[in-house]
Amino acid sequence: MQVRRTLGGCVLTIAGACYLLAAFMFLDPLEGTGRFDSLVPGLFFGSVALVPGLWLYLGARAAAREKELTERAVGLVRSHDSFTTDEFARKLGVDYAKAEEEILQVAQREDADLVFHRPDQKWMHRGRLTVKHAVVTKCPSCGAGVGAQVVFEGESVACQYCNQPLVAREELHPGPRRGIPPAKL
Repeated sequence: MQVRRTLGGCVLTIAGACYLLAAFMFLDPLEGTGRFDSLVPGLFFGSVALVPGLWLYLGARAAAREKELTERAVGLVRSHDSFTTDEFARKLGVDYAKAEEEILQVAQREDADLVFHRPDQKWMHRGRLTVKHAVVTKCPSCGAGVGAQVVFEGESVACQYCNQPLVAREELHPGPRRGIPPAKL
């Protein structure tokens, strides 16, 4: 990424030198050529270098910003036991949709066992839960996929599609699962 940014900067420097040469040629044209005829080669070669230079430089800057955002998102997910998407968006400085996308990507890439508790609108680390819980991935009534939603003991959560209660087919787990680390730090 740094190489691409440096290379883009070098190509932009070449483009700038071509434009500067074109300006000098315009001010002091060669014998037998007009001012505008002397200007054309410098503008042409400057423009030829400008397009790939901008593409390299701006692309590398965008990739660096995306990498920094991902690193901050990973840090936030690892350092918080639970969080809402709004809190996550505010801490990252992005909109709600981008924050939710980052949460899902971090959960996939970092193997974070995140579950969603719809009544509180919170994402939680499954391995850090301390009360009896079950994770429901499909509605037992309509069969719709509901993601990984956590349902605590004694709690009634309705399916967002058929409005029937999400009942766990598996037994409730008594807190953190054994053998699964809470999060990578």
